[in-house]
Amino acid sequence: MAAKKGAGARDPLVVAANKLTAEARKRYEADRARRIGDQSSILSADDMAGLYDHKRGLFTTLGGEFRPLTVDDLIAFRAAVHDIQRRHGQRKGNVPVSGASGGILAKQVINLSAPDDRARATREIHRIIPVSNSGGVVHIQTNASAKSNVARHHVYVQFLDYDMVLADGNNALEAARRMLAGKLKFDCDCGRHTYWYRYIASIGNFNYGRPEDGFPRIRNPTMKGIACKHVIRVMATITAGATFNLYAKSMIERGRRTLSNKKSMVTVAEQQKFVEQALRDAQKSKRGSVIRTAEEKKAQRQAQPSYQRQQEARRVKAANDKLRASKPDKVNRKVSAVQHQALTAAMKAQGFSAKQIAAALSAVERT
Repeated sequence: MAAKKGAGARDPLVVAANKLTAEARKRYEADRARRIGDQSSILSADDMAGLYDHKRGLFTTLGGEFRPLTVDDLIAFRAAVHDIQRRHGQRKGNVPVSGASGGILAKQVINLSAPDDRARATREIHRIIPVSNSGGVVHIQTNASAKSNVARHHVYVQFLDYDMVLADGNNALEAARRMLAGKLKFDCDCGRHTYWYRYIASIGNFNYGRPEDGFPRIRNPTMKGIACKHVIRVMATITAGATFNLYAKSMIERGRRTLSNKKSMVTVAEQQKFVEQALRDAQKSKRGSVIRTAEEKKAQRQAQPSYQRQQEARRVKAANDKLRASKPDKVNRKVSAVQHQALTAAMKAQGFSAKQIAAALSAVERT
């Protein structure tokens, strides 16, 4: 059914959840079939382990040029894999960690993302809408960019603390906030995730969906970045979106009520309500829509005049405290009657009330 025009018109992305589920499944199966068909051109885990036959003549873009793969490239690729695994707790030194927990925090996804991907997420991705939930796995759709040949992309997020917070004794909203602040796994059906980042997510153990053992020797041989613009926008909403907190709260409430992981679809009306509430939240937000890492947010705060005034006030207080401690007999001595009279006269001349003068004199006495 076409969206109605005019006031209260349905957002173009809002579609019945069963249709979105079917679309996502169709794309998943097409991607899996393509990947199996490409097996002969993939640099697989077995190849990385030393079984690569150079007669296959695979190429790479490592170093900035398209050229045949060498033994040194394989050594560099293995080193990059080990670096990623150490960063995400899957390897200690050169030894894989057996039974290492998986997942990643939403804020870490943003912090480790590539600047270009964050910029595109800010510029091009403006809608995220939950489609369904099943046992803490949330199917989310986002808009695609204007240049894309599709209208939307499908992102899946598995919240690893879902089962735990169902029973942790907190109210539903607090439980939802704890879940969103915990570790998760993710997947996206876009080409950027498929060819650049699914391999990184797989070896880092925060991949949801099909695993990938093919090293990105052409698209991302240096293993930079971590997530596409669609996933980054979802993570930004999870970490800062009041609207998503309410959706997560409803997940917890339903889970406690039904004690079931049966898939719960978000109706068309609920999707539209989510969109409208997200728009209102965005209009009220003082943070703006630019997606920044923790370091970028810190630098932004430090550049604000109010922050600089606070820092100066802290510096002056610290200097005064040090002076009082070092010269207590001079700094902390009681104020004389003459000083009281002088201070009173000066404050009267500046228009202070009797009440304000009395408060100031009292503070001087306590200093």
